[in-house]
Amino acid sequence: MRELTDANAERILALSPLTLDRLGDIRQFLRVTLAELGCANAIDAVVLAVDEVCANLVEHAVDHATVGLAPGPTRVSVRRSGDDVIIVVEDRGHPFDPANAPAPDLVSDWIDRPIGGLGWFLVKQMVDELSYDSASTADGMLNRLTLIKRGAASASPSGPV
Repeated sequence: MRELTDANAERILALSPLTLDRLGDIRQFLRVTLAELGCANAIDAVVLAVDEVCANLVEHAVDHATVGLAPGPTRVSVRRSGDDVIIVVEDRGHPFDPANAPAPDLVSDWIDRPIGGLGWFLVKQMVDELSYDSASTADGMLNRLTLIKRGAASASPSGPV
């Protein structure tokens, strides 16, 4: 992580490889960074959203049988723009546009629902804007997911609703 003096400067955490046991490092980085940026009211929502995104990367971004055990390197950056906070997660795993995530079953009794399937729904509930792009680079595929939490520096606490 880079240490920067500008309160609105981008903070970056790079992990290689990203594994489930490193999710705690990401959560801690987000808590500290958001507090430093004056966005403490958005900590719960942002941590929940980014944790889910990164857990999905570990679980789904690579073909474990043929590629290896971890999608890496992964980069999480955080910056403030006015009262908004912008989080960018970059990885080099298999591309996946969250717009293609199946809608969760919110109607059936919980006992009848399959395990899983609520992650992207939850991410979308925690942030105000989400965009994805993927491009082929000289180093392979680069996936970029941008999450924006509006009013993060001025809002009341924004945990799960």
